[in-house]
Amino acid sequence: MNNNAFFRNPQLEGDSFFWEGSKTGILLIHGFTATTAEVRLMAEKLKDEGLTISAPLLPGHGTHPDDLNNARWPMWVESVKTAYEQLLDKCDRIYVIGESMGALLALELAAQHPEVAGICLFAPAIKVKHLWLSWLLAPFKKYLKKSDKDDGLAWKGYNVYPVRSMVELFKLQMHTRQMLFLIDHPTFVFTGEYDRSIAPDAAQVVLDGIRANPKCHIHMEKSDHCILLDKELDLAYQYVTAFIKNSQLMQ
Repeated sequence: MNNNAFFRNPQLEGDSFFWEGSKTGILLIHGFTATTAEVRLMAEKLKDEGLTISAPLLPGHGTHPDDLNNARWPMWVESVKTAYEQLLDKCDRIYVIGESMGALLALELAAQHPEVAGICLFAPAIKVKHLWLSWLLAPFKKYLKKSDKDDGLAWKGYNVYPVRSMVELFKLQMHTRQMLFLIDHPTFVFTGEYDRSIAPDAAQVVLDGIRANPKCHIHMEKSDHCILLDKELDLAYQYVTAFIKNSQLMQ
């Protein structure tokens, strides 16, 4: 079967990218089953601010769902760490932005690197309803088909959930929860009013677990799960740039 049969919007650019700019760097991390297309629109806006931008394509993503089924969560963590170290060679200060599973990887990175200047977590997938059932399904089911509904967003990724990789996402959730107490970085957590992908209290789980100061929950009234591609992208961008400027003043 043609690989494109497993993709939504296969025509979009979804590979890793690195754009060199100033000594302030931004690491953007896409979500589960997605590609860097999910963070590209925000990245382009931040690039226009003159910032250095990095967005890695996570292992198992952007190729074939079987590759994601064969990936393990530490591979995603290592990929993010490698991208961060590449930024460190160019930048004095680095902020991390993560969408969904990418938000978990942002937390993992920050827990290991206290020098991270701040993190912005969009729809953090710390709690996903019924995800634990993937343990039971994995021996019997290769993929779960996603809804055929087209939301019109510029999202590129798999149109199925590879079930074994869902188990890995669950493992990453559990590990990240154990690391939350290490997070004392300035943190913004964003959620969307129409998000049905994460549990309603996912943001609160993060906010209750971290020791960050400041930490803030921003609820986007017109957005779904992929806030970085949705109607309030410009508003999210304004929050992110304000976050960066304010945190620089405090350091």
